[in-house]
Amino acid sequence: MTNCPLCHSPLLITQYQCRPCQITYSGEFEQIWLGNLNNEQLEFIRLFIIAQGNIKEMEKRLNISYPTVKNRLLEIIRRISPSASTDSDFTDIFSELEQGFVNVSEAIEMINQRRKK
Repeated sequence: MTNCPLCHSPLLITQYQCRPCQITYSGEFEQIWLGNLNNEQLEFIRLFIIAQGNIKEMEKRLNISYPTVKNRLLEIIRRISPSASTDSDFTDIFSELEQGFVNVSEAIEMINQRRKK
């Protein structure tokens, strides 16, 4: 949980506890950016690192399409950097189309999925 369920403000971590030895550390601790991601997104990042950022390899490992891999990456980018502009600019999609990484129907699907978000 990263935000208050009531007012949606960022939560402040003030305590960590070690279960085996019962020691408690109190103070103000910052959340790391990974705290904004769910388990599925964390697993996706783990696999992406193992695949050395190769999207085609991610397609094979997850048995999903290129546009789906790209959309999952964009969702993670939005979660870890909300100010990143990924919604209205389709330059990346056009570039992938031009380079032959996606076909026209996949590019259209990617644009439509991005517009839905």
